[in-house]
Formats: sequence, structure tokens, C-alpha cells
Amino acid sequence: MKKPTILQFAKTALYIGITGYGGPAILGHMKKILVNEKEWVEEEDFMNSLSLADILPGATGVTLLGYLGYKIKGISGLLLGAGLFVLPSFLFTTILAQFYFSYNSLGFVQKIFAGLGALVVALLINALISLSKPVLGKSGKYGYLKALTIALLAFLLEYFAGISATYIYLLSGFLGFMLYYFSKDVDVAPETRKDREERKMGKITLKSILTSHFTYLLFALVVMGTMLWYFIPGAGQLISSFTHMGTLALGSGMSIIPLMKSIAVDQNNWVTLKQFQDGIAIGQITPGPVLITAAFIGYKVMGWLGAFIATVSIFLPSLVFIVILGGFHEKIKHLKAVKVVIKGFLAGFIGVIAAIALQFGVKSLINWQTWAIFLVSLFLITKFKKSVIWVILGTIIVSFLII
Repeated sequence: MKKPTILQFAKTALYIGITGYGGPAILGHMKKILVNEKEWVEEEDFMNSLSLADILPGATGVTLLGYLGYKIKGISGLLLGAGLFVLPSFLFTTILAQFYFSYNSLGFVQKIFAGLGALVVALLINALISLSKPVLGKSGKYGYLKALTIALLAFLLEYFAGISATYIYLLSGFLGFMLYYFSKDVDVAPETRKDREERKMGKITLKSILTSHFTYLLFALVVMGTMLWYFIPGAGQLISSFTHMGTLALGSGMSIIPLMKSIAVDQNNWVTLKQFQDGIAIGQITPGPVLITAAFIGYKVMGWLGAFIATVSIFLPSLVFIVILGGFHEKIKHLKAVKVVIKGFLAGFIGVIAAIALQFGVKSLINWQTWAIFLVSLFLITKFKKSVIWVILGTIIVSFLII
């Protein structure tokens, strides 16, 4: 395969970040550029890296490009791959957050965000449908009933009891293990000779990682985070909260919303529920992952510095995990315990997202205009598979005209 210069890789990572619309569609776009056009990555290596990034927490696209950058150019590739992918959405989100918190009392701004609020409900319903297919389908005999039970319990705990999403997810993972591990509802392929060989190679990879510049980078980040924690009031709470979110951000991008809402709205009162919903809408306008809503919340708490701290903190855990666990991928993906716990997590996500969608709907769908925007948006996204960015632009125009 061809070897890019550091400048060539940086330019390509930034281009992918700027054009990173469409959620999972960006993964195909990334593969086309890195594998087919640039020939920097072999297709098998890309797919193996993608499968690992997909089971780890965080934004799959950011984690994947950061990991591929690490394999291509080392630590500099890791930082440039992930950093430049996120940079356009970070700048766009933070600038819009600054505008929002300065001018959200203006009439036309309220109209636009009333429409975008209805759109967010449609996006949550779409995420609910998307998440439900792999969890409720192909679960074996009565397997879907187990997933539905976990989802229903998670819904009740979130909507009526208001329990922290973290505890709901932990309970869901435990129930997933108890309900699935001792049954045949989750298939686990037997380990092959190739799997055993790659598992053994993983030990060498881990050793090389722990003695490489990656360890020094982690040490530098810990020192920097500690200094921010002690010398800047409020920074420590941002670091711990968003690192917590990034560590538990399993599933699709929308699955982080309940946990983010639990920490940012319910526990810390950094933003109101309406502001949080508008922050999600702003994040959808930008390229890049849903997790960029962290920049919106961080800006509300501490301005641009807060946006930066929140963004780095939420994306960092997945990058650390994928570099350390990369050599163990074949071992991890064949472990039944890992599969059933993640299945429990995802079932819990379904219930919690359903509760959040209902909470948002009660506040947003308040007249025929918002109901119309919600129904048309949902129809365009689910039935016609229209790109979210075009639906967003249409919602902004329609909201300005009819609300």
C-alpha cells in the first residue's frame, strides 16, 4: 500500500471531517477515499478496524479514522485523524452555540428551534427503529421477549423514576448477561486457528503499545487534565462527566443522548431540557458525530475552553480503548460474555431513548405546525431515506414560514 506524508494524511482527514454528513454513510465515504482512491489502507485491514471501532464506545467514525491514522503514521496520525475529523463540527457547533446563547430570545430564532425541536423527536424515533432491528430481531426463540423486557424496564426507570442513565445501562448489561449468556439466543462462532494466532499476536501488540510514544501521550494528557482540574474552577467536573459519557457511549450516536441528558440536565443543571434539545439540533446541522453536542454544553458552562474540554473528554476514551485493544480484537469479538452484555446495553438504550423521545415530544409537539414538521421529517428519513442535512435545511425554511 502507498504511504502518505503527514501533510497528505492531514488534508485528507480534514476533508473527511468537512464532508462527514449522513451518520453511518461517512464510513463508506471514508473507505472509498482511504482504500480505493488513496490506497493507504488494505480493505481487509479497514474492515477489521471498523468492526472493532463499532463495538467500542464513542463515535465510530472518529475512533476508526484515529486508529487508522495511528497504524499509518503513529501518534501524529492518531491525533490528526481524530482531531481533524472532529475539528469542522467542533468549530461549527461552538460558533452556533455562541450565537444561540446570545440571541435565542429573538422571535425568528425561536421559530427555527421550535421546528428543529420537532425534527429531533423524529430523529430519535428513527434511531429507535434503527437500534431495535439488530436487538429485537434475530434473537433466537423468545430472545426478542428478553430484549423487550429489558427495554421496557429501562423505559419505566427513565421516564417515571428518573434514575441516572448510567445505572440503567449497568442494570441492562447485567440483565443481558443473565438472560442471554446461559441460553442459545446469541450465537458465538467457534475460534479458528487464525483467531488463535491473531490472539497471540495481540500480546506482542499490547507490549509494543505500552512501551511506545502512546504511553507518553497518555501521561501528558493525564498531567494536562490534572492541571486543568485543580487550577480552573469547573474544569474537573467537565472532564469527569464527559469522559464518563465517552466511556459508556455504546451503540449508535443517538444512544449517548439519554446519558448526556441525565448528566448535563438532571444532575448538573448545565442546560435546560429545551436547551439540550436545541443543542442536539445544532449538532445535527454540523458534519460529524452526534457526540459533538458535548461542545454545545461545554460552551454553555465555560465558553470556548469548556467546549474544547468537553469535546476532547468525550472522544478520548474510545481512542485509548481501540489502540490498546486493537491487538486483541479477534479474542474480544468471539467472547460470548462481551456479546450478551452489549446486547443488554442496546436493549436498555432502546427503552431509555423511547422515554427521552416521549419527554421531548411532550415539550416540542405543541401545535399542528410542529406535528406536521415531525411527521413529514420522520416520513422522509424513514421511508425515503433522505439525507438528514437536507431535512434539516427544509425544516429551518418551513419553520420560519409557518410557525
